[in-house]
Amino acid sequence: MEKYSEGFDDLRLSFRAAYLISGFINKKLTADEEQELDRWILSSDANMQLFEDLTDEKSMENFLQWCAARNVERNLIGTKERIRFKKRSKVVSILRIAAAAVLVGLIAFAAYFVFAPTEGEVRGPVRIASADILPGGERAILRMQNGERIDLDDGDTIVSENIRIKDGVVYYEENENAPEQHEIIIPRKGFYRLVLPDGSRVWLNAESSIKFPSRFSSEERKVAVTGETYFEIEKDASRPFIVNVNGIDVRALGTAFNIMAYSDENEIRTTLVEGAIRVSNDKHREELRPGQQIKISQGEWKGIEEVRVGAIIAWKNNQFKLQDSRIEDIMRKVERWYDAEVDIKDKIDYHFNGTIDRGVPVSKLLQLLEQTGHVHFHINGNKITVTK
Repeated sequence: MEKYSEGFDDLRLSFRAAYLISGFINKKLTADEEQELDRWILSSDANMQLFEDLTDEKSMENFLQWCAARNVERNLIGTKERIRFKKRSKVVSILRIAAAAVLVGLIAFAAYFVFAPTEGEVRGPVRIASADILPGGERAILRMQNGERIDLDDGDTIVSENIRIKDGVVYYEENENAPEQHEIIIPRKGFYRLVLPDGSRVWLNAESSIKFPSRFSSEERKVAVTGETYFEIEKDASRPFIVNVNGIDVRALGTAFNIMAYSDENEIRTTLVEGAIRVSNDKHREELRPGQQIKISQGEWKGIEEVRVGAIIAWKNNQFKLQDSRIEDIMRKVERWYDAEVDIKDKIDYHFNGTIDRGVPVSKLLQLLEQTGHVHFHINGNKITVTK
């Protein structure tokens, strides 16, 4: 009887995973469900492989052929005929069609009988190279107004009477001292967290910085950033919080949002997680609702679009979360987080999906990408070469 109980538990978990994958395909997962899916993916290499297979356009094509051959659902045949894979096609839109035709239970069934290894087959990790590059960690430099530079990765310490470091977070206390201009700089292969004098919390990604006063004025709270930062703003109706990035102001009262403005990216992306913000400069002004993002490229405002927030702020939870991502975008993240040099030799016309912890050596991330069959890597010292 215990054996049957375990079987039903396995089946229930399989259907739950199928529901989450279907929701991911259809962009209908809640934030909690996205985290549940992430935990399931990261719980085993087999789950990670299955997720890749079920969100891969070639695997889905094979899956649709398998279903049609067995006459499981006649409508699948019509669906298959309407699908035309193109070199730069959006895999999510294709999968959305397939997911509409294939019920959640059928996806779970496919998980066992289509994508599982056949007898005698072993799905091992892709071999890349014996070399490896370790991930980043908590690293930052505090630059005081007098030019003094303090390393912030040396453990808990008291910097001054109103600045202390505890558990990898810099805390600024409210004070009556004359305000000084401070800057926290994150090098490659680093990240850090900060609590500003007003209680607002800031996460800084690799190769980023923030400038701020040691005490905010009575009228406004203003900071300037580069790279990628995530904010959770303490509410204060009398003092708006303003983030300046490349001549653009992001204004908030009490809210959470992400700004990505690396110099090697071709656009600034501001994404609202909760609350409300206003993004403006001398010529434009836009207000965002939660789940919206605005892109600005070389002075051109590209408008507001709905996005999956979980993938955008995954770095703050120390994850790589790839969502229909190009290899060029992924490898720029690799360069910053692993302090690596990347050389892309071939054009990779494929969009990647997957989730992996940022605490792993680079080989684990590259193996995840290689398992799609669309890209290969070679590591030589600190250099990563990318080929088809």
